[in-house]
Amino acid sequence: IEACLSVPGLVGEVERHKSIIVKGLNRQGKPTKVKAEGWLARIFQHEIDHLDGIIYTDRASRVWQPKEDEELALAD
Repeated sequence: IEACLSVPGLVGEVERHKSIIVKGLNRQGKPTKVKAEGWLARIFQHEIDHLDGIIYTDRASRVWQPKEDEELALAD
């Protein structure tokens, strides 16, 4: 389940890879890569989607407005 400040008040079910390798350039312009698993892998995928003009609702299989008790569970 994901949420985003770009789409306030909604959450969605998004299928993501459990582990990824992100390649890019560091501040000095040198190649670097990051291996990420779990929550960090999800965050990278979510944020890279933003760079590509995609928000999680574009990938979600289901989007809904959570009840108050669901919102608290997501914040943990």
